[in-house]
This record gives sequence, C-alpha cells and structure tokens, in this order.
Amino acid sequence: MNSIHRIALTIAGIATAVTVAGAFVVQGYVAAQQAQTQATAAATTAATTLPTQIVYINPAPTPATPAPAQQPPVIHVVVPGFGDDGGSDR
Repeated sequence: MNSIHRIALTIAGIATAVTVAGAFVVQGYVAAQQAQTQATAAATTAATTLPTQIVYINPAPTPATPAPAQQPPVIHVVVPGFGDDGGSDR
C-alpha cells in the first residue's frame, strides 16, 4: 500500500471519529435542551395550579433542667464540756 493510501485512510478514520463524536455531542445537547424545557414547563404549571399551604410547626419544648440537689439542714448540737464549771482560769 502506498503512503498516500495510508495517509488517506488515517484522515478518513479521524474524520469518521470526529463525525461520530460530534453527533453524540449534538444529540446530548438537544436532549438536555428538551429536558430543561420540559422541567421549566412542569414547574410553571405546578406553581400556577397548586394552592399555597401554610404549615405551622410547634417549637421544640425546652429541656427540663434537673432541680439542684438541696443540702440537708445543718444541725448544731452543743454538748456541755466536762470539768470545772466554776470559771477559774487554771
């Protein structure tokens, strides 16, 4: 096979690959445009046909805080001392 045939075959293969890839790109672009148009149309009709609904939500209750532990009352017991209660300093 001549070199001119090899070059022509290579160019034809590259052209075929570019053509097929371009067809896939165009097909994807057209499909994306159609999907976008359908989504926009669906959103427009849904927004115009559905009534507005207001939903009220109760706030979460505040967590109960445990009561602080109460200290038992302090009782002072006075016990008389042993020994001389005469008041001497010695």
